[in-house]
Amino acid sequence: MQPIKIRELSKTSSQPKQYAATGISFEDFLKQFDGIHAEWHNGNVEIVMANNAVHQSIFMFLIRLFGDYFEVCPVGELIAASFSMKTLDHLPAREPDLLIMLNENRGRIQHTFLDGAADIAIEIVSPESILRDYDDKFKEYQEAGVCEYWLFDPQRRVADIHFLNERGQYERLPLNADDYLISKLLPDFALDPEILWREKLPAGRELLELVEKMTAQK
Repeated sequence: MQPIKIRELSKTSSQPKQYAATGISFEDFLKQFDGIHAEWHNGNVEIVMANNAVHQSIFMFLIRLFGDYFEVCPVGELIAASFSMKTLDHLPAREPDLLIMLNENRGRIQHTFLDGAADIAIEIVSPESILRDYDDKFKEYQEAGVCEYWLFDPQRRVADIHFLNERGQYERLPLNADDYLISKLLPDFALDPEILWREKLPAGRELLELVEKMTAQK
């Protein structure tokens, strides 16, 4: 599948990028921008401003969801931004909103960055990140070998999981028979995408029941 062409939706495509630093090594970037949501582009540093109330709500929900899921099904580890993923030399070091590493690949997790491609990269699309998430990162994650790229777009109410096929290209995973999102990498994971667009996302007992239902056979 080709990247979604939505340049006409972006109001920022004609604006030049403003870098927070230039001519900086990746090692110095890790030291100077530790804890800041920023991305390294071959010596240039771009601050990522993707935070808004909806973005933050979905972000926190997913952290809690995966925390409970991995308690029941401990197949991997969740890493939240800001944590750089350094893949190929010619590609930017990106900071996905969320990263998932399967147990067999946890050796890639270094103290301050991920050395290589994540198994799963998750981006929550904000109005200013449309081009970056749908186009730039789609192509970069595909080339880098990120096995699954999850895109959650609250503005358009679109939730997609793309998996890397045997040709090294992303394909959108179909929903299951219940119209739930599923993953090829996470056993029994199944999420109703409509939940993501609720004004108040599941928490507490409702969240636990959601995870218990998807992992009932465990």
